[in-house]
Amino acid sequence: MNLKNTANILGLISYLLSRIGCIALFFMMCLTVVDVVGRYIFNAPILGAFEMTEFLVLIMVFSFIGYAQAQKSHVTVDILFDHFPDKIKWLVSFINYLICLGMVFIIAWMGFEKAIESFHTGEKPLNLAIPNHPFVFFLSLGSAVMCVEFVRDIFRKLHELGGEKK
Repeated sequence: MNLKNTANILGLISYLLSRIGCIALFFMMCLTVVDVVGRYIFNAPILGAFEMTEFLVLIMVFSFIGYAQAQKSHVTVDILFDHFPDKIKWLVSFINYLICLGMVFIIAWMGFEKAIESFHTGEKPLNLAIPNHPFVFFLSLGSAVMCVEFVRDIFRKLHELGGEKK
């Protein structure tokens, strides 16, 4: 398997995770509507709706971050950056990718350790019988996918340095 096929497969994984995030957003909207209707019309809110919403937000955020990085759709502030010389732009972007890779790697690593700990302790929210560890593993997975996207960006920057612009 060559590097281009690997990059395509990783891009597909980012895309599939983003679709999981869309599904989580849909369920979160449905849960909120049903909870509000149940609370204010029938005086019967859904027990654990807050915790379920927290889990769905976690799934949504960590599903989208890798895909957003692949699409370069994160918010950037480039008022000054656009006026820098190309070499400075390259250097700032490269250093930014390295720092972000390090930070997100720490999040993935610590998330994985927390998930293992949560698995062994059987940690659960108060109002639900759902264990926390699958969601913390998902946090770690989403962070790992973002790490892969940062590594791809670093390699692209290195190719630019060699004269190959992508």
